[in-house]
Amino acid sequence: MQSKQRRAEPLPREDRRLAIIEAITPLLVARGAAVTTREMAEAAGIAEGTIFGVFPDKTALIHEAVKVSMDPAPILSALAEIYPAAPLEVQLAEATRILLEHFERITVLVGILRTMPNPGGGPPAGARRYVAESHATVLAAVTDLFERHTDRLRIEPARAAAAFQGLIFARLQPMLSPDEKLTTEEIVGILLSGVSDPVKTVAT
Repeated sequence: MQSKQRRAEPLPREDRRLAIIEAITPLLVARGAAVTTREMAEAAGIAEGTIFGVFPDKTALIHEAVKVSMDPAPILSALAEIYPAAPLEVQLAEATRILLEHFERITVLVGILRTMPNPGGGPPAGARRYVAESHATVLAAVTDLFERHTDRLRIEPARAAAAFQGLIFARLQPMLSPDEKLTTEEIVGILLSGVSDPVKTVAT
């Protein structure tokens, strides 16, 4: 006699929220604000009504996507995996790739959020706090990377980390054309050597 197949237990509410966000974030980044809740539901493999059973509206869903993307844990894990014995230039190139991917995703999501209706007229409750905490945590991790190479620095590791992130953010300026954006090699080179050419400087 066949036993009846048991139905899977429904996910707890918070787990369901996170599963939806993880499924729809790549779609939001790729498509922007034009993505419909039906397309989001298809990406998450759920009924459209399930979204509104978890989030009150599309704005709340996108805000949650921003908040989840701000979680520094994946960045800390990725930065910790950079080979510590590699030359500083190699470590910074890898860190640049990790941070650009992280901040580009957040920039796109925040841009989408700004196009959505905002009845409250200001940032959601707690937004400033989690943004500040995320920034501080990532900056501390980047500072740790520079502390491996204090013999090559003429400024404190924390200030080197701040300068590094400044160059990362400069690349993310929306007014820049693709040709104007700094490459990974340029970010690392400007940080470590500046913009002057020693040969030309001596020649003049």
